Amino acid sequence: MATQLNRYCIVFLLALLVRSDCRGQTRLTPEDSLREKIFQIALGEVGLREPRGRNDHPRILDYHRSVNSYLAKMVPVPPYCASFVNYCYTKAGVKVTKVVAPARARDWFKESSRIVLTQQTLRGNQRMVKMPKKGDVIGYIFYGKNISHIEILEKIDIAEGYLYAIGANTSGDNAYNTVNREGDGVYYVRRRIKMFYQIANVLK
Repeated sequence: MATQLNRYCIVFLLALLVRSDCRGQTRLTPEDSLREKIFQIALGEVGLREPRGRNDHPRILDYHRSVNSYLAKMVPVPPYCASFVNYCYTKAGVKVTKVVAPARARDWFKESSRIVLTQQTLRGNQRMVKMPKKGDVIGYIFYGKNISHIEILEKIDIAEGYLYAIGANTSGDNAYNTVNREGDGVYYVRRRIKMFYQIANVLK
């Protein structure tokens, strides 16, 4: 009887240890929780579509208002990919700093210390590359030398060769091959890794 009782005690203690270990593995840090909140806010906007393809959905004005009221009054309504990112961050309670003009895509990458990943570093020793995290900001260049479209990262899969993100003022058509900067809404997209220019951690 005593031997059987001892066995029960050992099994019970092992179960407690396993449970404690599992909890430790799944516990999120405050920054991880904030990143998840930013992404979930962006995810909640997926499905927005411009009725006439003229940046004319009322919700787009909310994105611009997160930057300033002047943008929301402009006619025609300006491009909104960067204002969308700003909206998601500010709604999550983040005070965006070191971004001079949040409605301008390239300004999210002016602070060099925030750059997590570039195409140049990606071509190097991938074992030494610091991978970006959910909620980081992805910048794309269409022409010239300036970033002109940004999105919010979900994840990047080096082995697969794709990144997954949420972007506004774009489209889902052929997203893995091209970025449509004059799209008609907010989309969850899969894009080839070679398409991005820089990824920044603006929580730094």
